[in-house]
Amino acid sequence: MLFLVAGLAAIVMFVRIGAERHAATSYLASALLFGGVATWLFDAGGDGPWTRAALYIIDPLVIWGVVQAIRLALGGEHSPPWMLRLLFAAIAASLGLLLLGASIRVEYLPAITAQVIVYLDGIRFLCRAKPGRIRTGLLVSMGVMTLTALVRLPFFPTLLDAGRAYPLFDADWLQGFLLVTTSFAVPAVTGFIIAAVIQRQLGIYRHQSQHDELTGLLTRRAFSDNVRDHQPGFGAIVLTDIDFFKAVNDRHGHGVGDDVIRLFAELLNAAAPVAGRFGGEEFAIALPGYSLARAAEVAESLRAAFAAVRHSSFAPDQRLSASFGVAPYFRRRPLDTSYAEADRALYRAKNMGRNAVCIFGTNEFERGAAQKTA
Repeated sequence: MLFLVAGLAAIVMFVRIGAERHAATSYLASALLFGGVATWLFDAGGDGPWTRAALYIIDPLVIWGVVQAIRLALGGEHSPPWMLRLLFAAIAASLGLLLLGASIRVEYLPAITAQVIVYLDGIRFLCRAKPGRIRTGLLVSMGVMTLTALVRLPFFPTLLDAGRAYPLFDADWLQGFLLVTTSFAVPAVTGFIIAAVIQRQLGIYRHQSQHDELTGLLTRRAFSDNVRDHQPGFGAIVLTDIDFFKAVNDRHGHGVGDDVIRLFAELLNAAAPVAGRFGGEEFAIALPGYSLARAAEVAESLRAAFAAVRHSSFAPDQRLSASFGVAPYFRRRPLDTSYAEADRALYRAKNMGRNAVCIFGTNEFERGAAQKTA
């Protein structure tokens, strides 16, 4: 069992020193390392006062570490502070009883009882966590560990060779039972926690790959995928960019420029179910199920709202503006065609003097181009 715990600790440490560290793996690695010490003490330490004192400290902290690892791996928070205070108070009570020379059948009760309370806190958290295979696996594994702790609770003196707590059960039976349950539960809990950490990290990577870092809007590729997945499968695409944005950066610096980008992104994100940043000051929104006229109304409201934005670094007469191009999309043709049409309408808006909304196909040249595309 000692080699098993040591091997698991080494695996967890290997995971922890990877590209991304996670607090859950730190708790888990610490718990496994201290758990190995506790296993050795049970096996070779005897029933001396130093051994018992070490176990009263180590055992509850091992379970505390496991429960914190589970909570953090599944996206939760640490256990309530009062629970940690209760744990230390229980450890102090057991150590105090040891110093006072109380019977071993009494002195161990506070620390081991607090340990069971921490187990139950972990199970309570898992029962409220988002359903899934990892959560179910952790719930079963922690249930086995809790059962083991409850069975061990009245027999702790027997395990330390301090005399049988109950004449009908000997230490060999207890050690065999604990070995079987622990050999199942400890690797299972470790594996599920690592799986949860990896799953959570992959989710972070996926989010980062699909969202613009500055604004939180979708990247161009993620935007396109999202539009294809949205129902209904038709609507309007609106391409837009901020007018004279380079002048904002040149005059006020990139910090103010980033503020303007974020302000514009917030307006777009609030106005549409799908919003993306295509690069620099270029953005897009998708309006599934919208007609071109209705989409143009949304674009016009965004144009007016952005024109009303003021920044503390701006002079009183300095104004922001953006231009918009609106085009239809539907599943019978590539989405890039809709982007090209919206882009043509956008540049028409810029050629008209900027701070305007144009709909593709509302002039003769664009109508001819649309007919050739069809």
